[in-house]
Amino acid sequence: MSCSGEEPSSEGHNDAHAIHWGYEADNGPETWGSMNSEWALCTDGREQSPIDLTNAAMTELPAVDLDRPGEGEVEVLTQAGVINALDNGHTIQVNSKTGEKLAVGEKTYALLQFHFHAPSEHTVDGEHFPMEMHFVHQAEDGALAVVGVLVEEGAPNPGIAPLWAQLREAPGTETTVEIGDEFAEPVFPNVSSGAYHYVGSLTTPPCSEGVQWYVRRTFTSLSKEQIAEFTAVYDHNNRPVQQLYDRTLYRDDNPNVTIQ
Repeated sequence: MSCSGEEPSSEGHNDAHAIHWGYEADNGPETWGSMNSEWALCTDGREQSPIDLTNAAMTELPAVDLDRPGEGEVEVLTQAGVINALDNGHTIQVNSKTGEKLAVGEKTYALLQFHFHAPSEHTVDGEHFPMEMHFVHQAEDGALAVVGVLVEEGAPNPGIAPLWAQLREAPGTETTVEIGDEFAEPVFPNVSSGAYHYVGSLTTPPCSEGVQWYVRRTFTSLSKEQIAEFTAVYDHNNRPVQQLYDRTLYRDDNPNVTIQ
């Protein structure tokens, strides 16, 4: 679910594909705002994503009240289930069909999709991670929230194989795969060192603003080989960091992301 892998693929707008935006010099981020009048925010917006995660204001994030209520918590429900994986020409995008939810305070968002960027779109103190995952959620009123998970090189994720199989298919090829705990547990371990939060945008056209971003401070890992498999097909499918302007970046170091 993210934002290049088409944010709600429902970011993913079909009209966006028709104009063939991408990450090369002639169709990349610097040109998006001029490619379509509806994408003007990509150039003119002042709440754009990604950003550099530094100089954050310490805070306590809004309370979550789901199965395990607790102050300052963001709860992500990761359930094994059947989903569609699609190589959409910009990344591997996984469309959720299993009812995962993200609850922040009294607002609940349904998981639409997740996708991958390499290198990471967000930076920490100016440094990129090898990859980043975006889990894109949407509330009933259309509001969007994205959970970002930074990926470092390390232990392999044993559940990535059915997704990476899409890398060998032509863009636009869709398949049904089973994603289980062997994928979810390494990505959302039941431990957390908190999260960054700010109000931003989709990171692909139309760069819509008002997106609630939660970037976990607990990283996940993929092996060097798994990262190389992805970057052999999608290298530099990341939007450069954007100016913060007058926004505030928040950081909560408490275990505010709980998993069920």
